[in-house]
Amino acid sequence: MKRILFFILGMMALLHVDAQSDSVEVRQRAVPVDDGWFLQFGADWTLQKPYGHPFSEMIQNGSSVGVDVAIGKHFTHEMGLRVKASWGNGIIDSRANWLAPFDQPGENHRKGGFLSVQGDIVFDLHNIVSGYKADRMWNTGVFLRGGGVYNFGVNKGSPLIGLGWTNAFRLSDTWGVYADVAYNGISSGFTMDPSTATGTGSGSNMYFTIDVGLTYNIGGEKHKLKDDVAKNSLSDKSFWKNWFLQFGADMTLYNPCEKNFSDVFPKGVTTGLDVALGKWFSPEIGCRGKLNLENFLFENKKLEWLPYDEEKHVSNYDGGGCVMAYFDMMLSVKHLLTGYCERERWDMYCFGRMGLGKNRSIDSLSPVVGAGIGATYRIDRRWSIYADTAYEGITSEFFEGVSWSGATGGKFNGIFDFNVGVQLDI
Repeated sequence: MKRILFFILGMMALLHVDAQSDSVEVRQRAVPVDDGWFLQFGADWTLQKPYGHPFSEMIQNGSSVGVDVAIGKHFTHEMGLRVKASWGNGIIDSRANWLAPFDQPGENHRKGGFLSVQGDIVFDLHNIVSGYKADRMWNTGVFLRGGGVYNFGVNKGSPLIGLGWTNAFRLSDTWGVYADVAYNGISSGFTMDPSTATGTGSGSNMYFTIDVGLTYNIGGEKHKLKDDVAKNSLSDKSFWKNWFLQFGADMTLYNPCEKNFSDVFPKGVTTGLDVALGKWFSPEIGCRGKLNLENFLFENKKLEWLPYDEEKHVSNYDGGGCVMAYFDMMLSVKHLLTGYCERERWDMYCFGRMGLGKNRSIDSLSPVVGAGIGATYRIDRRWSIYADTAYEGITSEFFEGVSWSGATGGKFNGIFDFNVGVQLDI
């Protein structure tokens, strides 16, 4: 009863938020679709540090080199996207002890090394804080990362999430040099060492990457971003425009690997609440942070596929359910195809998702990656209705507490998420 009361009070507080402006009418002009594209290619140095092993031995036992290639686009001077593929320990054998199979130097290289594919959301700090300058020689920024990695040495895959720092050095209108540093969190199935059998929250299995290479701006000066896009996001307050709040309800279907999807009703079904804060950087592209509280208001008595600590709780619901924290990169398909109209009623978008899922009953934290589609329908200048659906992959730590012994590569732990709610344009 207390949980329901807290929910009602929270909803009443949100409903009294005073909207500051009509975000439908002030969204800034987008960069043309054919502008801002770039290619990157270079080399990387990877430093793996499985849980329970000392940092002091990371260079000696966990280092390897690889190659990477990326394609990306600057949608505005503030934000861009990049899809990157990295092949580690495939060309030069590092003979690292911490590359699975564990303590078998050379075996990982012999079987093909490891391959990662990730999407990066890049925020240019120079342009956000001090404005865009076409002749600036150095830009720095931060990025959020989500994707997957596959270890050919043990035929295991894992979702991957991370964050990093990027630097771009301008050589000409066409060419540049980049240097990135990133922290990547993965599951313990990637290392296949029993001592690493823990969730990424209880004790992180991770690796650092240091990348350097060349950037080729497709089309050179012809395809640079237009100078009339917001000069200084903070001084002209454009950074604080076009924010929105979302709050609603959802139904989630959990389908652990080796479980028959035909039994997901009722063995894997829960309901929950979600709240999100987001921003549209242009009519085409935006992002949001989302918090989902699952299986804590209404209990499914027949739920079997979410485990719980049997010594402390009588069900997963009794243990507090699950908490999912997401970051979504949103791309308006409608605006890309048909353009933006200030008086339009509805929008359709797709999104990539990265985040963390915590099973509170067994205190396990796991990386999550996924994708989805959604739509909004505007009721008036401030309020809209939204509906989303997403499919996500999560590591076995979420269900079992460990993943090094599970079939994390050949099989998949899936989550289907269905959301409906209201949106307030701030």
